[in-house]
Amino acid sequence: MSEKQQDERGPKAYLSAADIGAMFDVDAATVAQWRKRYENFPEPDVKVGIGHTRPIVGWDPAREQELRDWEASRPGRGWRGAK
Repeated sequence: MSEKQQDERGPKAYLSAADIGAMFDVDAATVAQWRKRYENFPEPDVKVGIGHTRPIVGWDPAREQELRDWEASRPGRGWRGAK
C-alpha cells in the first residue's frame, strides 16, 4: 500500500490555532483572542471534546486562503500592519 493510500484511510488533518498562528507569526493565544474579539473570524470546521468547556477546534486546510483573506482585512492590525 502506498503512503498516499494510507493517508486517505487515516483521520483527516485540520489546521489548529497554532498552525494558523504560524501563518501570521503570532501564537495560538492570539488566534484564540481573534476568535473571541472578531465575530467575522472564520468558524472552525471541527470541534473535538463533547461536553468540554474548551474543545479543541480545527479548520479545513482547504480554507487557508479564506483565513489569509480574513487576516489581511481585519481591523486593529497594530504595529504589525505597518510592515
